Amino acid sequence: MRSLYLFLLSAFCSAQKIPRLKFTLKDSPVLSFENGEKSTVLFHDAGSEQLYVGGRGALRILTYKESEVNQTQVPLLADEKAEKNCRSKPGAVQAECDNYIRVIQRLNSSSIIVCGTNAGSPKCWFLSNDTRLQQDKRGQALAISGESLAPASPSQPAAAIAVEGSLYSALSQDRSTIQRSYGPRKLLRTEDKWLAKAEFVTAALVPGKESHLDEIYFFYNEVNKTAGLDEEPVKAQLGRVCKVDEGGKSLLVDFWTTFLQARLVCGSPTHPQRFNQLHDAVVLGEGRKGQGMLYGIFASAWGTTAVCAYSMDKVTRAFKTSKLKGYTNILPAHRPGTCVPYNSPNAPSKAVLSIIKDYPEIETVIYPEGQRPLYVLQTNDTYTKVVADRVLDASNTSRSVLYLGTDKGKIHKVLQTGGQTVIIAELSPFRRDAPISGMALDAFTGHLYVATEFEVTRLPLADCGQYRETCWKCVLAKDPYCGWDPDGKKCSAISGESNDTASNFLQNLDPEAEDVCEGAAEQVAPEALKKVSVDPTSYIYLPCPLRSHHAIYTWVKDGSKQYPCAMDGHSCTLRFGENAPMDQGLFKCTATEDGYLEEITAYKLTLNAACIPPLSVTVAAGALFLVVTILLL
Repeated sequence: MRSLYLFLLSAFCSAQKIPRLKFTLKDSPVLSFENGEKSTVLFHDAGSEQLYVGGRGALRILTYKESEVNQTQVPLLADEKAEKNCRSKPGAVQAECDNYIRVIQRLNSSSIIVCGTNAGSPKCWFLSNDTRLQQDKRGQALAISGESLAPASPSQPAAAIAVEGSLYSALSQDRSTIQRSYGPRKLLRTEDKWLAKAEFVTAALVPGKESHLDEIYFFYNEVNKTAGLDEEPVKAQLGRVCKVDEGGKSLLVDFWTTFLQARLVCGSPTHPQRFNQLHDAVVLGEGRKGQGMLYGIFASAWGTTAVCAYSMDKVTRAFKTSKLKGYTNILPAHRPGTCVPYNSPNAPSKAVLSIIKDYPEIETVIYPEGQRPLYVLQTNDTYTKVVADRVLDASNTSRSVLYLGTDKGKIHKVLQTGGQTVIIAELSPFRRDAPISGMALDAFTGHLYVATEFEVTRLPLADCGQYRETCWKCVLAKDPYCGWDPDGKKCSAISGESNDTASNFLQNLDPEAEDVCEGAAEQVAPEALKKVSVDPTSYIYLPCPLRSHHAIYTWVKDGSKQYPCAMDGHSCTLRFGENAPMDQGLFKCTATEDGYLEEITAYKLTLNAACIPPLSVTVAAGALFLVVTILLL
């Protein structure tokens, strides 16, 4: 079984599965949490310079100005009575008898709702635009019960989203529920039997062609009641409700009348349980020349994570056309789950509501594009969070870029377009290794916000200076945010809007494209030749620093004889030994990628039979590293 699993993994992984470049970011504005935050929730308004960070006993409001960040704290402590009651319970975890912020959502232009666990008795406050808590007539902070709005424990999975002033909450408690829990519309919830111990991951608004067709999607893991002996006990689910749902008139009066759910599988139909547990998901809306896509991070029984992509057209079509699981009769013309206004002539009849009451799951299983993952992360890391952006490249073509957070505090920047998936770079912005617990992307300002339990930072989406000042190094990066500016002779950010200037930029994002840099970049001069004289009995090895982890590296002596090199993380090292006897001559290390050839380093090696005074040398990567006594000339 284990060998079959590994074989299937290799079959799925047709794309580059390791980051092409690896950057340690030292200039990003990092804010550290002194004692760490057990629960880190992020909220960011598109176009704003502020980031809201929820933690233990306080809401942090971070304001970014270029490379600086200023912090304002709004204390939100647990009620004394609730804390005392929490600590009196047998087996109470003392650390959880506090107020952990779990929900931060904007209700309207002037109000943000903030909800916390409040030592097991959830409570919500309202924040004005001036970062102050709204107050009642007595001058006290205005607060309401958050029992149905937020989880009671920082460890309970939950999801929340605000749409047109209403808060939608999905709580993983004794009885899992999806609710419209606050706002001007009628408050609704799921029936108890519709969800089986669901653990919620996230939620998203999916706009329809008309406002009344807007849907709210919820992503969660659920107990697999029908699992066989060889199947996993957990399955990933996708649930949706209509924004216009106001409950039934005689049946399902206080419940959703449009709730439907479907199984979400990351893998092929023949092996649906391979990546069965959902870690995170994001819906990337339709952009110009690009369809809406759903991206999810899934885990296997062995802990390996994979990324799957789903067409939102196919997802919505499945909800509109699929049979209902277990229902054998012909469905009525006005199907259960259809989004129609409450007082519409097509509003669901009692007969339709009785169907959805007993059969809320569609029969169609949602499989990814190509019926396989985009790729499987084949390292010791696992993915924890995902956000996505839609980018117009230099040719005005829509490209999808994913940012995937790992359990080691890294971020993978991934180009996903058509059948191509490339991990452009691995970014390391944090001082401490900890799982990425929150991410927010702002396409308007061009920034990515990332948090762990210990640190939070802001990164530019277009960091074109990382790709150096040559055309082909810029082009090989395959970063749709960046292109080579032949007039300015540098790698520059491409505007998000279509314009004549961007069309002059040079890019090569598609495989097997022509050499766009021909004549645009001068020949790159190799590093200074290193002259080395060594004792023929010495043991030496020559390092060649890795510029790209997707390139093919070659050692060549005197322009003809090739030597093998050993990949050891940061270098492709030439090691002399029985299979590669040491010889004098000119040794060059070159890197080849997509038809481009770069000379990385060169050594002029001569053998010296005379006695040489001992000299211990240790030189950093990029120079010569010897475990011998040598003389540098």
